[in-house]
Order: sequence, then structure tokens, then C-alpha cells
Amino acid sequence: MKRFLVALSLVMAMCFSILPGAAFAAPAYSTAFSVSITYQNVGSATATVNVSFFAENSATAQTYAAGTLAAGASTSLGVGKAITSGSFKGSAVLSADQPVIATIVQLDPSGAVKNRPLSNGFGAADGSAQQLIATVLKNQFNSSTIFSVQNTESAPVNVTVQYYAVGATSPTATVSANNLPAGAAKYFDVGSIAALPNGFNGSAIVTAKLSSDGTTDGKIVVTVNELDTVGGVAKSFEGSSSSGAKVYMPSASCNAFGGQSTSYAVQNADSANSVTFQVRYKPTGGSDVIDGPYTLSAGGKKSIVTCNKLTAGVAGSAVIERTAGSGTLVAVGKVSGANFQTAFLGIVENTGSAKIAVPYIRWASNANVAVDQRSALAIQNIGSTAATNVQVKYIDKDGNVVNTHVIGTVAAGAKVSSSPALANALDSCGRFGIYGASCASLQFGGGAIITADSGSQLAVVVRVISGNSGNQAGEDYNGVNVQ
Repeated sequence: MKRFLVALSLVMAMCFSILPGAAFAAPAYSTAFSVSITYQNVGSATATVNVSFFAENSATAQTYAAGTLAAGASTSLGVGKAITSGSFKGSAVLSADQPVIATIVQLDPSGAVKNRPLSNGFGAADGSAQQLIATVLKNQFNSSTIFSVQNTESAPVNVTVQYYAVGATSPTATVSANNLPAGAAKYFDVGSIAALPNGFNGSAIVTAKLSSDGTTDGKIVVTVNELDTVGGVAKSFEGSSSSGAKVYMPSASCNAFGGQSTSYAVQNADSANSVTFQVRYKPTGGSDVIDGPYTLSAGGKKSIVTCNKLTAGVAGSAVIERTAGSGTLVAVGKVSGANFQTAFLGIVENTGSAKIAVPYIRWASNANVAVDQRSALAIQNIGSTAATNVQVKYIDKDGNVVNTHVIGTVAAGAKVSSSPALANALDSCGRFGIYGASCASLQFGGGAIITADSGSQLAVVVRVISGNSGNQAGEDYNGVNVQ
């Protein structure tokens, strides 16, 4: 059985539907979310799926038989369906006899948080001894961070978190948690860490050692929520175990698409050496624009605002690239404006793929997306040569390919877009991933697989839009490489 690990953030046992467009009732930071795990079978045969749930810091699992899933198909499991008594906060491990991927969908039962924060689960091999969080806040920019650290080992681990303030050369605070059981998660609420000053703005380096000796490297994964302390804004992204001399950002905009602008949190992954970097913007149909250079101390963070260099209305992609020093880079992208607040993890060089899956794709018939959602894909070629024969297959809940969006060739560094509408993958009711008689929304489930010729290096970010026109919200998640 193949294992897929999922850190569940702020989970309630009962899973309700979000109410897009509802008035803000409480800050996102104090909201208890319900979680749905949306997973896709990326294998070649029907998969049998089981899910083990671990309460925070617990070694005891509650197991749920999720049933079967056709090859290529996507479906969702509300945590409240599997855990029917009391509340739950913890982690999960999916086991299947075919390769599966998963996305964590967080819903606010009150409707105060309009969007659905999205982040990816992790393959069993994704754990590492060090995880990087490029942006961490404590009551700064009206936001605080809560993140979960999940143990991917078969034995307990000790976890250490070092918090670096912007411009600092040494940690502002160090926090530890020992004897985290296998499969379990530990939650770190940055807003309640007394050793960090109010208004903290920085980054974090998370490390793990086996508890048995305290010196042997252990393996962990990290899921991050950045939550508004005054309103209903929430966004989610993953910690990163990979860093490099280049990080690709499939989304870069300045007051485009009705007022959306991008910013980047860039972290030096090296805890001993500095790094100098620049941002190379690649506007759609225009010439490259350079921002920088900037120098980061060991473990340091720098915020980059796209509008400092791009003119209003410009959109495209970007590459964050090292120009001097031996440090390596990770980055988180954020999009704000026009009522949008989203986050996604930058893609480190040489981590692209010729085959990428996205398990959570919806397209509503209502132009205002009043109840349902719409998903759009940003596909970037992060390789040094053109990617050829790029296609996007849109697959329904039963594993059937509804239609294929044939894109063709994508130049090195360039970005293209796709959606169920562009692929002509909508049903007679104008929907994808949404099912029900008389065009009513009764069932959900749909995903996509992006492919290119062998050797291609693609990266994908999906934006899922919720809410009414003029009052929309959205959240991004990264596509998952399929070997």
C-alpha cells in the first residue's frame, strides 16, 4: 500500500459547506475550520483507499475505509464523515494500492472566511530533516501564522523551530517539541508564542531528530495557515524541503485582472551563509524586467512587491534567481487585491515534471460563481528548453476524460493558461466537476492531468475562485508531480 500524508489544519468533526459571500462574522485566526481531503488516483487501475487519523500528538490511529476510486478520478472525504464524535485536530495518512495525491480543502462553517484555503498533502518520500517556512507572522499585516508539523517516520521525532526576524542574523526565538509520534502532527500557533515579539515578521527553519538518540536526522512535513486577525482572510501553503539557485513563480501581476497584485516572500534556506538574488519578471508578450539585487543573511527573509517594478495592468510569471553567495532560495507567492487573498509555494529549479496532476478542479455554470467555484490553471515551463506537446486532460469523478486542452509548445520560462472552459470540457449545464439533475449541484469531483513530452519541466498553480462577482475570493494550490 502506498502512503500519502496529510496535515489537517484546524479541523472540526462535522463538515459543513462554506457560504460564499456571507458577511465576516469573526476573524479567520479564531475560526475553527472543517476539512475535506480531495484525492486523485493517478495510477492505472482502480484504487482501494484507507485513511488513518491521528489526533494531535497521538500515536493511536482511527482508521476509515474510504472505498474504491477509478483510475484518474478524484473524490473528496469530509473529515466529519470519518470522525463522527466530538471535534478533531490532528493529521491523516492515506494508504492505497495505487499512487494517489491529495489536496486539503478547509471550509468555514460560519461563512466568515469566503474562500477555501488549499494546500497539498505529501507523499511518504517527501519528508525531510529540514523544512523551510518562507513567511511567518505574529499580529503583523493583520495576520498570524499557525502551522502543523507531521512526523513521516515510523518512530517518534523531536522537532525544533528557529524563528528568524527580517534582517536578523540569528534566531529571534527557538521552540521545541519532543517525542512526536509516527504519523502525528504538532501545531505551532505563532500568535501565542511568548518568545516572539508582537508584530514579528520573519521566517522559520524546522528540523527533526529521532527521539531515540536526539542526533539522527528524522523526517517531517509542514502545512502552513496564514490567518487574518481582524477579518475573514485565510490562505494556506506548504513548507519546503527543496531549495535552489532559482525559484519559479507561475503568477506575477500588478493591478491586473481587476486589481490583483503579487508579492513574494523569499527565504535563504542556508543557516550559515548569505545569498544575493534578483527577481526576473517575464511579462506576457513583453520584455524581461529585473528587480534587485538583494542580499539575505543566513535564514533571512525579504519581501518583494511586484508593483515596485511592473506597471499597472501587467501580468506574467517570474524567476527568483541567485546572483552571488552560496545560500539557496525558497519562496512563497501571495496575490492580493480585487478581494483576493491567495498563497502558493514557488517551484524550485529542477523540480518540475512532464506529468502533473491536480485533484481539485471545478467550473460553475453561474457566471457569478454564487454557490459553486471556478478553477484556472497557470502552467509554467521551468526548463531551459521548450516544452512540447503540452496537453491538459480534464477527468470527471468516474475517471472519464471529458476533453483535452491541446496547448502545444511552451517556450522556456513562459506561462500558459488552461481551464475546463478553455478545454470545452463543460457539460450541457455549463459545469465541470459539479453534478446533479436539472443542473443542480448535488455531487462534486473532478481533476486534471497535465502532460508534455519526456524531459519537459512543467510547474502548475491552480486558482480556485469562490463568491459573487465583485465580492470574490480565491486560493491557490500547486500541482503535484507524477512519476
